[in-house]
Amino acid sequence: MSFQARPIRRVVTGTDDQGRSCVLLDGLAPNVNTHVSARMTDLWVYHQVPAPIYGTRDDGNLAFSFEPPHAGGHLRVVESLGRPANYNPAADTQRQERHETVRAANGTFYRGGQNAYSSPYHKSATIDYGILLDGQRTLLLDDGAYPMQKGDVVVQLGNWHGWTNPDSGSLMAFVMMGAREDRR
Repeated sequence: MSFQARPIRRVVTGTDDQGRSCVLLDGLAPNVNTHVSARMTDLWVYHQVPAPIYGTRDDGNLAFSFEPPHAGGHLRVVESLGRPANYNPAADTQRQERHETVRAANGTFYRGGQNAYSSPYHKSATIDYGILLDGQRTLLLDDGAYPMQKGDVVVQLGNWHGWTNPDSGSLMAFVMMGAREDRR
């Protein structure tokens, strides 16, 4: 199976040397990370808040990292394929059963549970705003599965979760920001 995602046009605006608003960058987003049935495109990354809003650098063309910078964040679009009707879990080389919690080098915690059409069950020290732009997607939590439709928004506060596309593909935008767990 080859993933045929649609490229994402990115228009970055700013201010020129004369103080006028202008387009700084206009073209296909360059930072694309493709997996078996999903494609993640980072459109902009900021390393701190407040983020700098001057200059002509391209903060959307940095090395890919699943996690956003701890003191900053990123805007990412995720396009995922839907699971076909003839999907055979036994033949899925991406399939992994749930397992004990492991922590990746990037800080994300994983418990497995993925297949070619579902993300692994994971959590990170982030606040994530997810906006479903197109298609259908199901959010998987400890207390159940939550189908989402085009236009739905989820706010995730560093909790365990996974995603699956049971019937159709989806296009979803995420703003992920570094956070800390404060149990006061």
